[in-house]
Amino acid sequence: MTERTVKSFAPATISNLGPGFDVLGVAIHSPGDAVIAKRRREPGLLFRLQTKQTQVPDDARKNVAAFVARLILGELRPPFGIELELQKSMPIGSGLGSSAASGVAAAIAVNALLPKPLARRDLLGFVLEGERFACGAVHADNVAPSLLGGARLIRSYAPLDVIRVPVHQSLVWVVVHPHLVVLTKKARALLPHRVPLKSAVRQSGNVAGLVLGLTMGNKDVLRRSVEDVIVEPVRAKMLPGFPEVKNAALRAGALGCSISGSGPSVFAIASSLLQAKRISRAMTRAFGQAAGVACDVFVSRTNDEGARIVWRRGS
Repeated sequence: MTERTVKSFAPATISNLGPGFDVLGVAIHSPGDAVIAKRRREPGLLFRLQTKQTQVPDDARKNVAAFVARLILGELRPPFGIELELQKSMPIGSGLGSSAASGVAAAIAVNALLPKPLARRDLLGFVLEGERFACGAVHADNVAPSLLGGARLIRSYAPLDVIRVPVHQSLVWVVVHPHLVVLTKKARALLPHRVPLKSAVRQSGNVAGLVLGLTMGNKDVLRRSVEDVIVEPVRAKMLPGFPEVKNAALRAGALGCSISGSGPSVFAIASSLLQAKRISRAMTRAFGQAAGVACDVFVSRTNDEGARIVWRRGS
């Protein structure tokens, strides 16, 4: 058997995008996680972890990348095993789809080694199970854009229906990640079990307006639509300095600002790269003044490619 080795990369994502809880997400160019996978004669999975991040499990039984890889091997039963190294760059609890990036990177790498690789969309089920494993809930708003690229609308979960949302080329995403941790399981536990009809109607209108605004690049529609009346009011309490950061972003010209995923990352939408840099400086300064925390900043246009194979060796 000829050895084959691949390296994959899966990008971070912004999920919810304000009002689109569990149904909207977009891939950005960085940060992200990488996986190196190699065929081995022995069956099963040999897993290793390379990271400077804390709290990332190195036990294959507890790591989402290893879980997704084992799931694929168990389902498709190729005539070889896999040696897999997760190069984990993203911190856990960042609000940028950290577990999704790990699971997607593993799926892309293992799939590339198969005798008959699956179509990209056919990997969705495996990475969705990875999200269930990682945080106890099946939600596709991180894994779908990370796997497939671009912005994605999850129209339905039963059956799963994922639709690409074209994002106007003028729009730029700003993400500010404060050095705080918010675990998805804890953030989901705070969600309301009942929503007033008035709030549901307003939220539905905002989701529709947001999709339209992203597609058209309509600044006025985006300003009115990046409004979350259900989830943000609850999760904002977990994020020190969020009101000040949001106000700073809007004053600096952001078309909208909200919490990315479960937080603590906060995203904003800008209409140009120059404006995005001004907004990121204002948000970072506000986090420092209001919460006394340092931040990482990511400015990115929409990543339409999503996960990719970085290199291949062997044949």
